[in-house]
Amino acid sequence: MGIGRAAALKLAREGARVGLIDVNETAAHEALSAIRAEGGDGGVFAADVSDETEVERAVLAAERLFGGLDTIIGNAGVLWADRDDRADRLDADVWRRVIDINFTGMFLTCKHGIRALLRAGGGAVVCTASPTGLYGLAPGLDSYSASKAGVYGLIRVLANDYAQERIRVNGVIPGYTDTPMNDYVQRPEGHEAIIATIPLRRQGKPEEVANVIAFLACDEASYVTGAVWAADGGMTAV
Repeated sequence: MGIGRAAALKLAREGARVGLIDVNETAAHEALSAIRAEGGDGGVFAADVSDETEVERAVLAAERLFGGLDTIIGNAGVLWADRDDRADRLDADVWRRVIDINFTGMFLTCKHGIRALLRAGGGAVVCTASPTGLYGLAPGLDSYSASKAGVYGLIRVLANDYAQERIRVNGVIPGYTDTPMNDYVQRPEGHEAIIATIPLRRQGKPEEVANVIAFLACDEASYVTGAVWAADGGMTAV
C-alpha cells in the first residue's frame, strides 16, 4: 500500500519486473493487477518481513522467477499510533514488535536481498527511512522513531560494506505523505499543524516518494551510495 505500491508501479513503468513481498497478500495481488493493467509484470510472494525463513523463501522465489535480482527496495513498516507511546508508558511487547518489523525486517530484507545481488554481480538497494529517525519530532512515537533511526544507521554501514562488490545502498526519507499509515492524524487540527511545519505547505504524494526511490535504484544514480535523500517538502531542512 501507499509508498510501496507507488514504487512498484513506478518501477514497472520504467521496465522492471517487480516482485511484491507483503504480509498482506490481497494488497500485493491488487498492486500486481494494477501493474499488469499497464502492461507490466511481476509476482507476489507473501511473507512477514520479521520472519527470516519467510523472507529468505520469498527472495529465493523471486530470484527464480526473474532469473536473478538487481534491485531491492526495503519499505515494509508499521506505525501504531494507538499503541506507541513515550518510553515510561510504552509496553515492551509493542516496542519489540515494532522493532521486529521496521528494523529487523529491514535488516532481513537487505540480508537476503543482498545475497541475491551478490549472486548477480551487483545492484542497488533502497530503504525507506523517516524524519523521525533523524530528529525527535514525533513525541509519543518512541518505538517507531527508534526503529527508523536504526534503518538510517543500517543504510550507511551497508553502503560501506558492499561498495567494492558493486552494490549501492541508499535511503529515502518520506515526509508527511498521503498514505494509509498517516490516517491516524486528527483532521483538520493535527493535519494543519503538520502542514505548517513543511516549507512547501502541503502533504506529499506517494508517487513523489516513488520517483526518488526509482532514481536511487537506477544507473543514473551510479555514483550515489550511503545517501539518505529527503522527499519531505523541506520538513527536515528547517
